[in-house]
Amino acid sequence: MSGNYPYYNDGFFGFGSPGSFKPYSLMHLAPIALCIAAILFVYYKRDGIRNWKNEATFRYVLSFSMFLMEYGFFVWLLYVGDSSGDYLMMAKLPLHLCDIGLISCMYMIISKNESLFGFNYYVTLFGATLACIIPQTVLNDVDPSYFRYYQYFGEHLIPVFCTAYMMIVHNMRPRYRDIWISIVLLCIMVIPSISLNNAFPGSDYLFLKLDISIFPVNQYYRALIYAGLLVVIFHLMLMMQRLIAKINMKEVIDR
Repeated sequence: MSGNYPYYNDGFFGFGSPGSFKPYSLMHLAPIALCIAAILFVYYKRDGIRNWKNEATFRYVLSFSMFLMEYGFFVWLLYVGDSSGDYLMMAKLPLHLCDIGLISCMYMIISKNESLFGFNYYVTLFGATLACIIPQTVLNDVDPSYFRYYQYFGEHLIPVFCTAYMMIVHNMRPRYRDIWISIVLLCIMVIPSISLNNAFPGSDYLFLKLDISIFPVNQYYRALIYAGLLVVIFHLMLMMQRLIAKINMKEVIDR
């Protein structure tokens, strides 16, 4: 079925136009600043939030908001249609790094599952933060007058907020073994990702076909390089978290 709908450019829910998004402008930095402000608010009000009678309900609201972001994306895809071939929907299945993180975060924030928290600390914080730093690789066509702009930043920043929220309010911490659990889970995703990348034009699951000249074209070799880089990055993230924890502990003792 062809999805080349004639109305894909229309209005708030439209596809947008090339070059509408301006990287590192107010439209780029404002949602990031809002997320940082929300995290700082939670940090300074953490004791009150922890004892708030509706705290559990708030976590359900956060989980549902992530569901709306993911569900809204696929409804939007059905509306705008396919502008680059007949397989756009198959190229956008929830197997991308940030989709996997968002879906796991939906359950993590309700269940307070420590293993899922560790996965989200490493995978979601890294992937979603990177996606927000360089959104122009995906978000070139829309500005704040389009639904996709809000859906994109919501899809990436709400999981970041939720992961920080669980650290601050519920004192959840990443464990060393979570590094290897995360790497193994991502490695398991490589086989279906490569199969889909080969089967459907426009697919780029796990960024195995991203046009970066320093990486090999072969997706299996690239996956091995990505895995090695992620091991290093995840170790650095754990070291950073433990350093911050030591600094906070020292401040408490000094008081």
